[in-house]
Amino acid sequence: MPNAKVAEPGAAAEAWAASEPADDARLARMRALLEQSSPKKAPRASYQDPMVLSSGYAMPRVGLGTAHLFEAQIAADLAAGARHLDCARIYGNEAAVGRAVRASGVPRCELFLTTKLWMDEARPERVAAALDDSLAQLQTSYVDLLLIHWPLKFRPGTVLARDGAVGDFSATWAAMEALAASGKARSLGVSNFDEAQLSRLLDDAKKIPPAVNQVEAHPQFPNQALVDFCLSRDVAVVAWGPLGGDPRRLGEDSMLWATAKMHAASLCRCALRWNLERGVAVIPKSTRPAHVADALAATAGPRLTADDRRLLADSRRRGSRRFPDVIGVWPATAFVGFRLVGWWLHVVFSALFAVVPGVDAVGFARARAARKERRYAAAVAARDAAADAKRDAAADAKRD
Repeated sequence: MPNAKVAEPGAAAEAWAASEPADDARLARMRALLEQSSPKKAPRASYQDPMVLSSGYAMPRVGLGTAHLFEAQIAADLAAGARHLDCARIYGNEAAVGRAVRASGVPRCELFLTTKLWMDEARPERVAAALDDSLAQLQTSYVDLLLIHWPLKFRPGTVLARDGAVGDFSATWAAMEALAASGKARSLGVSNFDEAQLSRLLDDAKKIPPAVNQVEAHPQFPNQALVDFCLSRDVAVVAWGPLGGDPRRLGEDSMLWATAKMHAASLCRCALRWNLERGVAVIPKSTRPAHVADALAATAGPRLTADDRRLLADSRRRGSRRFPDVIGVWPATAFVGFRLVGWWLHVVFSALFAVVPGVDAVGFARARAARKERRYAAAVAARDAAADAKRDAAADAKRD
């Protein structure tokens, strides 16, 4: 696999690289530019090494998401070599993760397990009970990383009925610090916090600063300003959805496509390397074994040259989130109208839950995940039975 240095393109080429996606003629010029390379090896930091968090614990740079996965799929991920699993209470499948981990025989000390508190579990008196429940589901005595899932708090047993100011998690964090002191959570962090919300929490944290901010970050939405802020404050960044939701869109990224061709790597692998080499850990998700293997191998390469990284960085557009902020999750950047929608929903759902029974969002997610697991298991059993019958018929026909 070549490790080539791209020739200096000059100011005109730099301006072109940052422009809109190329047409056929421009793409041909891009490929010619990338092919004007000479082998040059330089010592580089190893991205196979785990990332050391501010808590002092090590985290694998490449993990796998578990949302909507079944026990058999999680078991296959572990068999393929996955050692960093990203879970959440609202995914509803922590029990499936626990069973898969137990059956895998992988020593607990080799695994890095993350889980996240849901939005109606942010009150201090609910934090410890939520984690204890997750530990029972995961069949472990501790998690490696405990996150606040979103910078919103809902009143217990409700949805969209806000419980205090957006981004105010000082009391929640104090309860999480107590769990870290007890050994039930080795590292603490947040998910989907913007710069203002994370900065406030960094100021409020009395004993343990956030070690991780898990955010959306992929080639179509680099989120570079937030990444830079986190790294400047010694907060590790983990990218969820690092392939942008629809990997087919990666093919529209002409610079990424050309770089992948240059290094004889898949587009997905090159996209993951782009994040890894700017210091961002990644947690892609797939149900296809070949894609899982390709993702796990991203730590080994290809190593991008300095010019590769610069051209890729210069060609990034600001992009947009996969899920627009329509309820004011990030007040600093949300449109005024969307912030008003969020408060209108808060008023409506607060009134609604004043007269109707509360909801158990995590319990509902678990029941739904269990139903899907049963349907999946039945479909697999039917498929295997059909395959066995076909083989038996073929064997009978051969004997005849």
